[in-house]
Amino acid sequence: MTACLPARLLCLLCAVLPLSLSAAPAGTVPLSAFPRERIAVETRASFRRHLFEAWRAETPQTREQGFMFVEDREVRSDQAMIFIYDPPEYVTMWMKNTLLPLDMLFVDQRGCVVTIKQHAKPGSLATIESRVPVFLVVELKAGTIAAQGIAVGDRVLRLDAGWPPVEQSCRQAAG
Repeated sequence: MTACLPARLLCLLCAVLPLSLSAAPAGTVPLSAFPRERIAVETRASFRRHLFEAWRAETPQTREQGFMFVEDREVRSDQAMIFIYDPPEYVTMWMKNTLLPLDMLFVDQRGCVVTIKQHAKPGSLATIESRVPVFLVVELKAGTIAAQGIAVGDRVLRLDAGWPPVEQSCRQAAG
């Protein structure tokens, strides 16, 4: 019986250790504490409006964290994370400490999608650049952009915030 005790203890440690390694560090804001709002992505190709429930990252701390330490099973396909940059700025993202693959929409101050990144790899330190100043970055579960037919030149609306305040053409953004 005593010979089995160390083996059982080792098995228990092997089961618990991976959980503790992926746990969020102290000071991490729980996803439930992020403000939420509704957004829509209007696609020009299919003339559809795709609705998402979004967590909003608008402070330096929440923008730095985003979906870090969030498991894939914690996010539905109709959910998103939005990062707000007011005033618009050049944005560089990465996937450090991000556990789920993501699609990203970079959105200018008119609400127009100007840059897209699909299937960003979890944990990657490769930079993902907006290429132009953006007001908003929308992170979606990987595969959402392809499944919904979202493209550069489509429009993102923050429904609860009434943004963008003026409807302007995204035709130039698709260039």
